Amino acid sequence: MSLTLREKQRLYHSLAQLVRPGIPFPSALDKLAPSARGDARRLIEAARKSLHSGHTVGEAFAAQPSIVTPLEIAVISAVEKSGHLERGLSELSEYFGSLHQARVKIRDRCAYPIFLLHFGILVLNVPTMVLKDAHQYWHDVGTAFFFFYGAILIVALATPLLRDGAEGIAALDRLLISIPLLGNIRRAFALSRFCTVYGMQLDAGINVIDSVQSAGRSSLSGLVRSAVDSALPRIRAGSQVGPLLAASDAFPTDLTQALIVGEETGSLDDELRRMAREFRDRALSALERFADWLPKVIYVAIVMYLGWKMLGLIQTTIVPYYRAGLGE
Repeated sequence: MSLTLREKQRLYHSLAQLVRPGIPFPSALDKLAPSARGDARRLIEAARKSLHSGHTVGEAFAAQPSIVTPLEIAVISAVEKSGHLERGLSELSEYFGSLHQARVKIRDRCAYPIFLLHFGILVLNVPTMVLKDAHQYWHDVGTAFFFFYGAILIVALATPLLRDGAEGIAALDRLLISIPLLGNIRRAFALSRFCTVYGMQLDAGINVIDSVQSAGRSSLSGLVRSAVDSALPRIRAGSQVGPLLAASDAFPTDLTQALIVGEETGSLDDELRRMAREFRDRALSALERFADWLPKVIYVAIVMYLGWKMLGLIQTTIVPYYRAGLGE
């Protein structure tokens, strides 16, 4: 099963709205089931069966690892224990809604330059049809589309493989976050997930060791997870989390300072909530810049293709004609 970002946003929003006035979670699922479709309906049905078998809400969602991420499981489990299920569902709805809006914005801004690229490939090869034949025209057009869609396919296949690999391999994660702009987006979202889960787990009364370990897994960052795992032995021995994580380059200075201040003043929940919002805002701001730059990159590709076709046209038409004139 798989759900789109929009489907997850709607599901968690609807559940939050239903449980807010006091409707039990199983009853909320019962009310949504008739109107749900596709994989959303299958997820709801699986969760209903799990709940009716005596499992908790967190356990019911954790039983669907192919569709529910560690972030969702950790947040739902934490807020269920704290008695603030509506808060966690609202947070998840807002999180997936923000990702959906960013994806839509990128897609919409790239639509026109991608159309121009297709139009340019078709039009700029017209001289081939005039000077040679239709077979050569469609061969050149097909070759251009082959390389264009081949590059898209490679990116589409490589992205999930690299993303999934970086969740458990610190070196690969470090490589990905070093990519300009995209790396900033990945790191900011990872730190936002870490702070969100860590804060909610502590708010639910879960001990620090389990809370920070769950936050490390939910970050979906191999670098963050490795830093947390390295610090766990000393945390179990009684050391504070902030100074230990400050020794790792996986966490920026502003976050580790917030952790240290929160631990010393007893306001760690508030600090984590503040940093979660701040890192999410940074990630969305970086996504906005990416949405601005990606169409420009496509325009550059169009200009380069235009220049290459113009040079080819000059070599096949003007240069032979000029040489023939000199020969006369």
